[in-house]
Amino acid sequence: MKASLLKKLNLIIEEANALKDKSKCQRAIEKFQDAIAFIEDKVKVPEEKTTEIDNIKNAINQTYSVQIDNIVTQAIHLTSQKNFDKAKDEFQNALRICDNIDEEDLKNAEIDEINKLISENEIEKLMQKGSELKNQNNTDDAIEMFKKSFSIAEEIYGSDDRSEALSRVKKEITMIYDSQIDKIVEKGKDYKENGQIDDAIKTFEDALQTIERFFDVNEKKTQITSIKNLTNEIYSNQIKPLVEKGKDLLSQNLKEQAISNLQNAVSLVMKMYDSDLKNLENSLIAEVLNPIHIERINPLIEKGIEITKQEKFEESINSINEAVDFFHQALDIARMMATSERKEVKINEIKALINNACVSGIDVIKNDSIQFIVQKKYDEAISDLYIALSLAKRMVYPEEENLELENLKNLVNKVYSAEVTEVVNKGNKLVEQKDYEKGIKTYNDALTMTNKMYLTDEMEKEVALIKSLIYETEVKLLVGKGELSEEQKLKEKEIEKLKKRLDYAQSIDDPDRRATEMSKIKNLIDDVHSEEIKLLIEQGNQLADIKKYDDAFKFYERALKVNELMESPDVKNKDLIKSSYKKELINRAKLEIDNKNYDSAIENCNRALDLDEIFVEAYFHIGLAYHKKKKYDAAIENFQKAVNFNEKHINSWNSMGLAYEAKEDYDNSLIKFKKAVEVDSGFSDGWYNLGNVYKLRKEFDNAITNYIKATELNPEFAKAWFFMASAYFDKKDYNSAIQYLEKAFKLDPNLAQDINPLIKELKSNLDKLNENLSMAFINR
Repeated sequence: MKASLLKKLNLIIEEANALKDKSKCQRAIEKFQDAIAFIEDKVKVPEEKTTEIDNIKNAINQTYSVQIDNIVTQAIHLTSQKNFDKAKDEFQNALRICDNIDEEDLKNAEIDEINKLISENEIEKLMQKGSELKNQNNTDDAIEMFKKSFSIAEEIYGSDDRSEALSRVKKEITMIYDSQIDKIVEKGKDYKENGQIDDAIKTFEDALQTIERFFDVNEKKTQITSIKNLTNEIYSNQIKPLVEKGKDLLSQNLKEQAISNLQNAVSLVMKMYDSDLKNLENSLIAEVLNPIHIERINPLIEKGIEITKQEKFEESINSINEAVDFFHQALDIARMMATSERKEVKINEIKALINNACVSGIDVIKNDSIQFIVQKKYDEAISDLYIALSLAKRMVYPEEENLELENLKNLVNKVYSAEVTEVVNKGNKLVEQKDYEKGIKTYNDALTMTNKMYLTDEMEKEVALIKSLIYETEVKLLVGKGELSEEQKLKEKEIEKLKKRLDYAQSIDDPDRRATEMSKIKNLIDDVHSEEIKLLIEQGNQLADIKKYDDAFKFYERALKVNELMESPDVKNKDLIKSSYKKELINRAKLEIDNKNYDSAIENCNRALDLDEIFVEAYFHIGLAYHKKKKYDAAIENFQKAVNFNEKHINSWNSMGLAYEAKEDYDNSLIKFKKAVEVDSGFSDGWYNLGNVYKLRKEFDNAITNYIKATELNPEFAKAWFFMASAYFDKKDYNSAIQYLEKAFKLDPNLAQDINPLIKELKSNLDKLNENLSMAFINR
């Protein structure tokens, strides 16, 4: 926006803010609307226009918020003066203004707060009315008023006893009810005496609920016990004739009718409060009812057990389900038994039969499915596992405690995970081939497959990984199309827009709302920065791939700076930047060493150490550069630092040995090479280098022993064969020397260029010598 336009716009906004500060909110809003009209007319760039209008709309919303606060303050004052109806009108007026706010979170916060104040105003109105009725000795109506106020208070505050309004209402009700509970109980007794059983029970329940709701139950224990006993007596009087009728029907062999009466008696016992009377009634019913149910249960159990004894029962899903059907029928009847030890024993027996039958089938299916998984026949495995799941769901456990069900769900997830992994790997290969669009499509196919999985922590990790791959590949695609700079510009504009929102948020008067809004915007800014960092890293990676290291490093440095700009710098982002940056610094150092630019290589490695002071590869490559410069002490110092941080860094031990060998410090050289082969006995270069040092020390047998070890590990190791031959020459064992030289030349003809003619001549002379010696022996 031009400076002249910005100046005029700021003057309008300043005037609007001044009106808002004087609580002239309506005029302030009109002025802000003038600012929007000015922008619509004068600002031509669409992005700038949208950003500025959004910011002014935020300011208008804050002005409405100030206007609402002023009205609410007046309404609260009216409530304190007991002018409840007028206060309610003012609150309603504030609610109407809320409709003008177009920012949903702010609007909802204002509406929630006003509705709470309206409810509190209603509580005060009802309390006032209740007190007036109480003073007029109109107890029943007073209680109704207090109850209504209590219900409203519970909706607002829940059961928080710290609420002053809730405590005040409860106290008023307690004071009235303290003298009323006995009257309620007497009313219940009257109903009981007059045979109005349902009314009596309801009245006693109301009395108990009132005590539990408004009194300390520990202070009312005696009264509570008395009311419960009165209720139990009613139920007991209903149970006795049912039991007697059941017995009579049994004597007439009318079992079904008898069971119906006795089950009704069980239902009534279940309604009784725990007491000796309840236990007595229950035992009397159990004596009559439970034997009948046992007679019905046992044949069902026997039929189920008979099926489980069939050959290969566990391999037949139909047989398992048939047996489990019988057991479940038995279990349903057992649950109808009157409470007793015998009932619990019978239920546990049947549960065990059900669970064992199901588990036998599940185990077979799991074994089969595992074979299918090994063969990568995933559809067959899933089909079997769903059958196993159907059995697991028939087991008698709560679902959250059913370990078989949980294990099967995890196994199903593993099968789908294996399929997903195959698809993801296809996506990875496509990305490696830089076919990013097909890679993204493949990753999305994998993501769709996860919808079939059960929701677990592992499933969520799988989904998060795939989403991460999709995002990273989308970034690679942007870079590949050369659209990254446009994407970065969009991120920068998004951040500018959010920063302006942050400026407006700082002007919010309410401190809590200001802090909440600022925190939300800062988090949004951090999210954009995080996306920006990933774009910068990917651009750096792709530039490094084509060896444009200087340009790549600039992007990594920018990414580090963006991370520091974040309100809460992301450790994961920083590690991601450092990981790519360090790797490419070392790749650059390797290239510099190959090109004999050793100082430049050391400089790159030192930058890597700035990022990570214990980065072993950096110390190792600094050592290599110094070794090439023939600064062996400096090389040794850096190799030693590398093994200090990673004592198994075999290349550093080996390179340290070479540096000591170059210094002709053969004792230390042997120590370092021995350490290398101690770390990895399969390290053929280490044995070869040991052989070289022993040869330099003229310990030819030791040299040969180590060369042999090197060639055993790597039969194609031409130089090891070559110098083994040299050691045999040193020992004047010419035949062995020639044998191993020929082996070396076969593996690497370049080794034979200068030596081969001499070897042929030597071999010819040896053959002639051998022939002459043989003839001399014959002619002796």
